[in-house]
Amino acid sequence: MQDSVSSPASPASPATSALRPLDAALASAAGLVAVRHPGVRPPQDVRQTCALLFAVAPVYVLSAYLTWDRLDSGVPDGFVAGLWALLAVTVLVAAFLAAVAVPVRRGAPALWRSAQAASVVGLGAALAALYCAARLASTPLLVAGLLTALAAVVVCIALWSSEVRRWCS
Repeated sequence: MQDSVSSPASPASPATSALRPLDAALASAAGLVAVRHPGVRPPQDVRQTCALLFAVAPVYVLSAYLTWDRLDSGVPDGFVAGLWALLAVTVLVAAFLAAVAVPVRRGAPALWRSAQAASVVGLGAALAALYCAARLASTPLLVAGLLTALAAVVVCIALWSSEVRRWCS
């Protein structure tokens, strides 16, 4: 008769046991950006919000360009730091809103919330552009600030609509 010897279970190595919490955290993070409704077409409000997030990016880029143009044409020293901050925030908001358009359409709740936060930051950037335009008496920057403020308000309304909220929650 053959004797079978069971091998003792090897204890978990310290490297693999240290990765278990990380794996759990990554799985939780993946759940926040996962597709919520596979195979289901999003409602029309959600599709329009996705298109709107792509459409407002050029408005923010225009505002950033006109801010940079104003910096290039020479401004008093007291305005330089504020205009550079406005330029950076405007570019970041434009890039972020365009980047989260598809995850919002897919129903990712964490990215939808971050898109809401970015839209509020974009509204603040629009107000800062209006303030800088008024202090510098710059008509092109004023027009860009008004367009950006209008776009930011529309995006905020779209991201907080009940259909988008229902889809992403």
